[in-house]
Amino acid sequence: MVMRTEIMHYLQHLSYFGIFLLLALLDVLIPLPEEIILILVGYTVYFSTLDPSLTIIVAIAAFLVGDNTTFWLSRGGNRLIARFTTKSATPLIERYSQKMRSKAGITLLIMTFVPSIRFFAPIVAGSVRTPWRVFILYDLMVVGLYVSAYLLAGYFFHSQINGIIKEFEMLGHLMIYVLLLGIGLLLGLFMRKQEQKN
Repeated sequence: MVMRTEIMHYLQHLSYFGIFLLLALLDVLIPLPEEIILILVGYTVYFSTLDPSLTIIVAIAAFLVGDNTTFWLSRGGNRLIARFTTKSATPLIERYSQKMRSKAGITLLIMTFVPSIRFFAPIVAGSVRTPWRVFILYDLMVVGLYVSAYLLAGYFFHSQINGIIKEFEMLGHLMIYVLLLGIGLLLGLFMRKQEQKN
């Protein structure tokens, strides 16, 4: 109950700037599952005083800033971007590079909606030197669709998400009991061994 009160207290102080900063930095620096983050943002918006439409606009702007930063860094061959193009990511980038050259729009759409690949879409577009006007046009459309879909999913399915959070809270309490029981059993075994030695 205390945990839920703390969460609600945080939600009341959620700001548009905070959402913008989180999503812009997430998009540029941390290749995490953005779908989950957007669903959670939508969920928090339901319980806050923020307007869903304005939140979507702020989120789209954040992703566009992140995508454009990554696009231009990749286009210039930046070392920071090279860190993300590890051996495991190289085949992926090579596979989509040819498609990006011929069909930038559909390739951006596919890469955006495949989990954990969206992060690499601006890198691929920049590395194959897709014209910026083409990139920004398609990226705006794709990001608008992507952000709206996941953010609204979190907003409209808040009750289901709330149920999952409650289940995890219950699981958390259960894990504490299991942990305490385990510690108790280990202490009991240790005490028995000590008694047997004496």
